Amino acid sequence: MNLAPLKCVMILVSLLCSLLCISLPSSAQISSVVLNLAVLQQPGPQNNKQQNLVIRSPQQASSRAQSQFGGKVLRVQSSQVNGNPGYSVKLLSNDGVVFYASVNAVTGAVSRN
Repeated sequence: MNLAPLKCVMILVSLLCSLLCISLPSSAQISSVVLNLAVLQQPGPQNNKQQNLVIRSPQQASSRAQSQFGGKVLRVQSSQVNGNPGYSVKLLSNDGVVFYASVNAVTGAVSRN
């Protein structure tokens, strides 16, 4: 990790505190806060789950549902499908019937509700 930006932040905090005539926290306290912020910005396990998804976007979900059932896609929204992330796709069939399809983002399975 490059610490140069962190040092710049520490200098800016020092200048701001001196301009506002408030007591300056110790450099150890500032370093602790800055390092905690840096850790929060690191990619977490949610990013790994995103990479393991078969369906990664509402567009992919609507395309998958439309190719399986036909008709026109009216709406797509994210939802839970069998405990997994997924999408609920609202479709209008060719004969005018509105129905929903669930798309499991982990497995790619599509089912009509």
